[in-house]
Amino acid sequence: MRFLIVRRRALGVAIPTEQLRKIEPVLGDIHINESHCAALGRLSTQAWVFSSTPGAVVIPRLLDAHVNGMAQRGMNINGVEEVDGALFAQSWWCREE
Repeated sequence: MRFLIVRRRALGVAIPTEQLRKIEPVLGDIHINESHCAALGRLSTQAWVFSSTPGAVVIPRLLDAHVNGMAQRGMNINGVEEVDGALFAQSWWCREE
């Protein structure tokens, strides 16, 4: 499904609410499934922004992803992301486009 996605953390640190409102959301088709994760060395539920064209990754995948809240017009997905070989907590605020 296509959503407007705002990443709610920067290197694991929560972004203040007043700054979240100013962040330009990423428009993307979110896919979630379970597959092997090299960074964790095991199966992991992963969320990512699907792109049908080759190119740079828009935002890092969420590993051990889970939907922790959902309403009529959006959802919040929590997990961890890998940045430069380190894992950081991350949360996506996803709302309909």
